[in-house]
Order: sequence, then structure tokens, then C-alpha cells
Amino acid sequence: MLNLKEVTELLKDEGITDSEQVVIRWILDGKLRAKRTKNLNIDYLISPGELASFILKKQIEDRCRQFGVDFHHWEKTFYENKQLKEENEELKTKVRIEQTKVRGLKRMLQAEYALADPPPLTYATLLGLEMDPDKEIMKKEFKKILKALHPDRGGDERLFRVFYEHYTKAK
Repeated sequence: MLNLKEVTELLKDEGITDSEQVVIRWILDGKLRAKRTKNLNIDYLISPGELASFILKKQIEDRCRQFGVDFHHWEKTFYENKQLKEENEELKTKVRIEQTKVRGLKRMLQAEYALADPPPLTYATLLGLEMDPDKEIMKKEFKKILKALHPDRGGDERLFRVFYEHYTKAK
């Protein structure tokens, strides 16, 4: 622990102040932490850590005045910027989570639509062909099916009639 005279000498060496009265004023204002003693010769005791912290603050204030920078405003802006970055990261994470949820819901809806709404039944889908096939290709596919379903070849007569009706309509 350092007494008032020692602190004043150290502050004088640093070029901050050379008056004990100024140091006492800083102590009374709460700018410099000190403990009051019961010894009449020594009024205050100051820890070296507290003194080092105080010296750094004073040097920063001097540099701020010298270069025209408001340190407290800069520090406040720095911490606000840091908080905004953290909030931004949190929001990005939340957005990613929501996007994942949306993708999952889209997949679920697509699966539901696929199950609920079958594609329209056309001759092309019935024959296993692409959409809007050539009429000649459709005739060939119908003839293959009719040939396989013909009762003389061991096919089902009812199915043959149904497909023959569709064949005549498709012509």
C-alpha cells in the first residue's frame, strides 16, 4: 500500500499532478480509490493496482484531449457495436433455423400434394408414354396391348373390349 506522499511523487513522475491537494480532491470525488487510516501521520493508503489503473485512465484522457477523440464515446460505440454483432449473429442463426423449417414444410406439402392429387389420367399415362406423344406411337402401343389381351391369344375379353373402345376413341 502506498501513502499519499508516495502517490503524489509517482503521479508527479508521470506528469499528471504535483499537488497533494489535487490527489486528495480525486480521492474525495471517488476518482481514485483509497482507504482512510487511523494513523494521524498518514491520511490515506492507496493500492498499487488502483494507482496504476488511475494513471492509465489519466493518460487515456490526456491522449484523447491531445488528439481530439472522445474516449468514452468511442468506448460506448465499441461496446454497442460488439452487442450489435452478437445480436446479428443470433438473428442469422434464427433465420437459418426458420429457413430449415420452411424447407421441411415445403417438402411435406409437396409430398402431401403428390399423395392427394394424382396426375390426370390420359392415354399417354395409361400406356406409359411421355406427355403428348406422336399418334403413330400411341397406335402402336394400343395395338401391342390389344394383341396381348385378345381372347384368341388367351387374354381377358372384357379388358380387350375396354381397351378396344379407347383405341377407337383415340383414332
